[in-house]
Amino acid sequence: MKYGGEEVPEQYDVVIIGAGPAGLTAGEELARSGRSVLILEKNEEIGPKICAGGLPTKITELGIPLDIADRQFTSIKAHTGNKSYVISLPWVFLSTIDRQKLGRFLLNRAVSCGAEVRTGAYVKRIQPGHVSLDGRDIHFRHLIGADSSASITRKHLGLKIEDMGVTFQYRVPWETDDIELYVDAHTFGSGLGWVVPHAGYTIIGLGWDAKERKERNLKQTCRRWCRERGLDIAGASEEHWFINYDYRGWHFDNVFLVGDAAGFASGLTGEGIYYAMLSGREAARKIIDPAYPCPGIEEILKKKRAHERLLRLMQLNRTCLNLYFRTLLNLTRSQWWTRRFNNFFF
Repeated sequence: MKYGGEEVPEQYDVVIIGAGPAGLTAGEELARSGRSVLILEKNEEIGPKICAGGLPTKITELGIPLDIADRQFTSIKAHTGNKSYVISLPWVFLSTIDRQKLGRFLLNRAVSCGAEVRTGAYVKRIQPGHVSLDGRDIHFRHLIGADSSASITRKHLGLKIEDMGVTFQYRVPWETDDIELYVDAHTFGSGLGWVVPHAGYTIIGLGWDAKERKERNLKQTCRRWCRERGLDIAGASEEHWFINYDYRGWHFDNVFLVGDAAGFASGLTGEGIYYAMLSGREAARKIIDPAYPCPGIEEILKKKRAHERLLRLMQLNRTCLNLYFRTLLNLTRSQWWTRRFNNFFF
């Protein structure tokens, strides 16, 4: 920007790197409070991301109406070994959503509140007080890293990633009726497989802890598992990614990490959308009011600690893992236990 013939640096109250659910939620909250906000997205399009697309119903607490979901479910099918179970509740407790649709919805809300969003904006370097891209600097008072598991903001802060999940999935051009989860220690270790229906397509995939099953090839295992289970992957596109669940802090003076950049995803379930949006909102509120106690962050960390304690326990005794899975699934025949499991996992 030039003023009087001289280059005037761009200055914003808050620069957000990444226009996923975390970044857009933070941008909306900040812009609504009157802060000047710039959201930088390296991709040309907002929304598309490799993700199974499951949403817990409590996402409505963050202003996401369930009527934008692809599908809504009052039950899921779970399989272990040769046994199958139907886990059901008398209300919708899980939905699926296309990430592009969710991205557009959140983008419209953020922009309508006054946030500026730039696509194709790849941040090459972060320095105290400014980010650099395409030969120019953009200055900030606060920076939010909402740039997913491969976060440049996290790298700038010198934070390692040692705990991560790895996943591989197929996007098939047909739609199934039910959400299905598969647990089997031999195939997935403490991880799981999934069949997740959307509107007009289905996601079929698997994932596990990267440290636990280094010897296994994700793609080969997924292809063999689909063949053994009779899951049709004809005409499918392939997707794979990693999920950072290695939390090492989120607030570093005037720099914040949210969503997968902070490692807020669950190491047990891989769930990340709700945690991303909640952490984005909390970071924004902390910037607006430095005295804000951030109860949402405490909610995320409490859930993460419980999930990952269970994950480590499962990984300690893999020989008994299938018995453990069957015991848990047998308990879901009771709605009282099903409600407790729903509250624990989601």
